[in-house]
Amino acid sequence: MIRVITALAVGAILAVGASVAVVNVASPTPEAPNRPLYNYGDR
Repeated sequence: MIRVITALAVGAILAVGASVAVVNVASPTPEAPNRPLYNYGDR
């Protein structure tokens, strides 16, 4: 019985981790462009 409960707990943890990974891939956080990299006005 302990093995069944352990297997269910591990499965739940993996399911939560997979869903978080899918959400992070589906909506990545937008990163601001590095402005000094594209600033060629001082040359």
